Formats: sequence, structure tokens, C-alpha cells
Amino acid sequence: MIIHKYISVIAMTALLTACGGGDGETVTTGVTTDNSPQEEGTSSNSASMLVDTSGGVANIPATVGSSATSMSSMVVPNSFSYNPNVQQSFVVDVTGYAASNATITLYRNFSANNDGSYSADYNSRLVAAQLINGQGTVDIVNTTSQYYLLAEVWFDDGTTPIQKRIPNTDTSWIW
Repeated sequence: MIIHKYISVIAMTALLTACGGGDGETVTTGVTTDNSPQEEGTSSNSASMLVDTSGGVANIPATVGSSATSMSSMVVPNSFSYNPNVQQSFVVDVTGYAASNATITLYRNFSANNDGSYSADYNSRLVAAQLINGQGTVDIVNTTSQYYLLAEVWFDDGTTPIQKRIPNTDTSWIW
């Protein structure tokens, strides 16, 4: 009977050692530490990401109030579109930073980090496209309620990747 207890203890020790057996904490090394909780599918690259802070401000429409008390008393202008989607072409030219081949990815959801960089929610990827010698055009279908996107460019030659928060008013990114 005592041998079974020892075997059980040894087996549990080996199992916990093999799988880590920790309490869920992870050790992180790097320049910055972000202790804020992140949603599943997010990642912070703030230690090695350059951020382009130039650009405009999103066009966020004002909230419309109405005194209508029923659908029949509502008036909708003829020019109003019920289609929530808009097609956009986005021209990218980052040759002022690096003129090598790269991949650009646009994300709908992201959060700002304390150091000015952004953490993309990788599950919200809208599109990924190739940049040839730092240039390309990205065609997307976006919603009218999406005011900002996050662009990340990762270079094939290992050049430090770059980010930019893009407002819905921009049609190009030139670095």
C-alpha cells in the first residue's frame, strides 16, 4: 500500500514537471511590460514596433436625435444608404522607411499601449496583402461604423515592423 502512495507521488511530480504545473503566471523579458489584461487573440509587439503617428482624424458622424414616436412618422432622406458596407482602396508606400518586400495586415480591433504602440486583436484581421518594394494597394470592404483600423507592416528582410492607426478618412499611407 505504501508503495502505491510513493508511485502516485512520483507520477504526479513527473506530470506536473512535464506540463509546467505553474499557477498560470508567465515570465516575460523585454523592454516594456504591459500588465493590463488582454482579450484572447491579442498580442503586444510594443518592444520592437515603430509607430507612425501622422495622419488625420476619423469622420465620426454626430448622433441624430429624433422626435418621431413611430416608424410611420420617421422621415429618411432619399440620399440615405441602408448599406452598412463601403468599398475602399488604400494606397501604401513605405519606401521612405524601407523599400523591401513586406506584408501589410489591417485589423478592425486593437488597443493602445502605454508606450504609444498598439496591440492588434489578431482574430479581427480584415485583410493581409503583399507590398512589393514597400508599395502596394489594399482593397477592403469596411463598415461605415468602423472609424479606425490598425495597419501593421512586417518586412521580409527583418527590418523593424511598423504600425499606423488609420482613420476612415485616409485613402493612403505614405512614409
